[in-house]
Amino acid sequence: MNNLSYTQEFYLCAINSKGKIPVLKEAEIQVCLLAGSILELIEFDFLKYNEKKELIVIKDRDNSLPYLKTLYDSIVAFKKPKDLKGLVDYYLFSLSGREFKKLLNAIGVSLLDSDLVIELTNQGITKNKTRYAPRETAVTKVIEKVRAEFLEEGMISDETVYLTSLLDKSSLIGDYFSKVESKSLKVRLKEIRQSEAYSSIKEMLDYFEEIIAVMIVISSTISSISS
Repeated sequence: MNNLSYTQEFYLCAINSKGKIPVLKEAEIQVCLLAGSILELIEFDFLKYNEKKELIVIKDRDNSLPYLKTLYDSIVAFKKPKDLKGLVDYYLFSLSGREFKKLLNAIGVSLLDSDLVIELTNQGITKNKTRYAPRETAVTKVIEKVRAEFLEEGMISDETVYLTSLLDKSSLIGDYFSKVESKSLKVRLKEIRQSEAYSSIKEMLDYFEEIIAVMIVISSTISSISS
């Protein structure tokens, strides 16, 4: 579990027992999963997010973050830098969200070897559909880690801060924590953003806030137009 990224841990918390994204929080979870994936590529210096809100490829992909290969490759394939509106439209709405499904599947597969998910195969009309449902024990370990770091004294790891930010923005905190705990988590997140002790991750937290906020607005706008 210690080797998981915050995007993989978020997947474990966001996907239900049927291997699907809960319908009532689908838009928020899709945005946060895509944003977390982009932010990992930024954090590992594969991408740069510029002042025009464009994603620029700055390094060739290596063997790290294999579950983000489809996302990285699709951004490389764009003929010019892709802005967030174009990326959200392409990943979540064009071709029935086919590119997002590839990303979702790749993250699920990355958790299979560690036995953190269960492989589910449904018979379709033309082909079988495979989904990856988190094991309850795996989800519990992630949540207990967040609870231990956030609700006790001491420093909180950067990865846990990012994960908790995703849980907050996707409205999943209330699914796993009591009202009192949820309030404490939100207060700690606010304190972290203002603390000198966490100044080294402030830029990434700013990216989280901006990218997720922009994506949610874009997603809501596109969804309302297409409905």
